[in-house]
Amino acid sequence: MILRGAVLDVHHERLLDDIALAAESGITMVRIDVPWAQAQPRAAAFDGDVFERVHSACDTARSLGVAPWLRLLQPAIPLWFDDEGGFTDDRNAAKWWPRWVEAVSDRLGEVAAGWVPFEAPYAMCVRLAPDDLRQQGDVLHTLLVAWRDAWRLLHGVHPVATSLDVATERPTDESSAARAEAKRRDQMRWDAWLRSLTDGIARVPGRAEREMPDLAGSLDVLGVALRREVEGSIVRVADHGLDLPIAVTFRPTADTDADRAREIASMWRQVREVANAITIHSVSITPFVDLPGAPGVVSTDRELKDSGHTFTTD
Repeated sequence: MILRGAVLDVHHERLLDDIALAAESGITMVRIDVPWAQAQPRAAAFDGDVFERVHSACDTARSLGVAPWLRLLQPAIPLWFDDEGGFTDDRNAAKWWPRWVEAVSDRLGEVAAGWVPFEAPYAMCVRLAPDDLRQQGDVLHTLLVAWRDAWRLLHGVHPVATSLDVATERPTDESSAARAEAKRRDQMRWDAWLRSLTDGIARVPGRAEREMPDLAGSLDVLGVALRREVEGSIVRVADHGLDLPIAVTFRPTADTDADRAREIASMWRQVREVANAITIHSVSITPFVDLPGAPGVVSTDRELKDSGHTFTTD
């Protein structure tokens, strides 16, 4: 059985209503952020209200038969962490990131159903070092270490899932430079993560390989964040040989809800094409409810759109 999930906005004033609507719609798992920037506004201080809000959301979800998964890192990181270099400084990251993971585990471990330490690591590398290819590689290496550290602290009671932003990279033209750049981007999206998680050797384009034995197998669910090419991406992920259940987080990209509904229907067809040969853990939709600039499958009036009906009943 493939679980249906939804990504919810922890900042939404009607978060508990969102969870209830998800449950009524047949959603059996939700992903909720633990917003680091708000929960730790200063290096030595935690905001208990943030943890209480997430705890309450998890309690509500569990009472409705919905499994709450928690994501620990968002694009908005604490300002003090960013001022010290954030994930562009490996020593800074090694100092503060494990402490944050441990704090979340201690405060929310009793109500979490699973963990997503962070999502879309390739996009994070590009965002933090948009014009510096060497620094992108440095950030990627830091994130591999951060993943290993999160696994050490989180694994055991609840499953830990990736959310890798894999996608097919194509050259922008026929030049050798364009082909080389597409290959580098492809390596950062795919091999740097999937091969490293398979054999425990950190592979970062432009850097020497580094043995990290405890990186091997440091996940329970192989999660991917997709927008297109669903079937091909799932097959390619499975071909890396990790032999783990695959979780898909799908974001439709069309301009109209009717077209997004067609994208979702196509996604389900592609998922079911491979489900006989590959174990699909879950399919989650993001976002669930409309957000500014990011239409969901549910309106702000809490009505399922056509895309919502397609996702929950297809």
